[in-house]
Amino acid sequence: MPEIKFINVSKYYNKGLVKAVDNLDLTIYDGEYLSLLGPSGCGKTTTLRMIAGLILPTSGQIKWDGKPIQHLSAAERDVGYVFQQFAIFPHLNVWDNIAFGAQVREYSTIEIEDIVKEKMSIVGLTEKANRYPTTLGAADLQRIGIARVLATGAQTLLLDEPMGALDYKIREKFQDELLGIVKKLELTAIHVTHDQSEAMAISDRIGVMKKGRMIQLGSPNDLLFNPTQIFTAHFIGESDFVEGVISNISDEIITVELSGDEKIIVPRNGQVRINPVLQKKVVVGFRREFCTIIDFDEELSGQNNILSGTVLSDRFLGEKRRTVVNIDYGRLIEIKRDPLEKSYTKGEMVMISIPTGNAFLFSKPQNGLEDALSVT
Repeated sequence: MPEIKFINVSKYYNKGLVKAVDNLDLTIYDGEYLSLLGPSGCGKTTTLRMIAGLILPTSGQIKWDGKPIQHLSAAERDVGYVFQQFAIFPHLNVWDNIAFGAQVREYSTIEIEDIVKEKMSIVGLTEKANRYPTTLGAADLQRIGIARVLATGAQTLLLDEPMGALDYKIREKFQDELLGIVKKLELTAIHVTHDQSEAMAISDRIGVMKKGRMIQLGSPNDLLFNPTQIFTAHFIGESDFVEGVISNISDEIITVELSGDEKIIVPRNGQVRINPVLQKKVVVGFRREFCTIIDFDEELSGQNNILSGTVLSDRFLGEKRRTVVNIDYGRLIEIKRDPLEKSYTKGEMVMISIPTGNAFLFSKPQNGLEDALSVT
């Protein structure tokens, strides 16, 4: 299996006005399960299609094990492409659909029979060999698509939203199946998705993309608990953000004063992304699930990491409760809570408690916080 390397790769359209992928540097390691995650139009599918050879870069190089591959056609690249919409032949049964993958590689009849049996077993379709696509559910249709790609002998899987057409419950089970297949066969997989929970569940590493650029690349744990960019903290998990100014610096903590005169304490050895001596205007982010809502208490007003506000909504959603609080100056904070916690009514005064170690500290974006959080 190759190590795939992007070196300053860009793909422009419309005479350079549209930057689908912008100066991408990326190494995909042998045997890795890498997911490309981001909003629609961020460049993740374009990146996948350049690996496949379906489109060519405008500039830069893509190398496999150190060798440029731009001159290789899609048919000459050792990759298998799995689409969201299955791309199954409706007039062929399961066996013949999977056999097609081996036939395109011109294997012998005996080889094809062995290959199809093996791949059907791997994806769990042995008992459905004679069934036709119209009699199968979405998960089985995608299993056919994967088995057909495996039958080509490809060592690199390119997966373009492969679970997008599956129901939620089926998707959860299918994630485990797909990861198990990739690891069992020691394949390299590049998986495109806009579903963060899917990427977190299945990936060795995740690349977060926005507007054609790689924002952050790391393990699921790193991206969730160690975001280096505001957009990563926003797109991975759920966070809220408030702007402030550094008012005090000690050896152990940084004190940030918000526009409502509240103060948030951030440990200097915690999630600090700036040089606090050089940068005063900052953004504080915090995970919604780690904050708590408490009844309003005048004695707590003005204490560090306590925000006061009024409830705009408190929704019970079964597995969780979502409470939105207006802390004035146009700042809304949403907290994810245990569904059994106390409910609040609209207009009720409450306080939000932010654990000291939970806050992320970033420099204030040059183009403003709204632009940094935008998914378009």
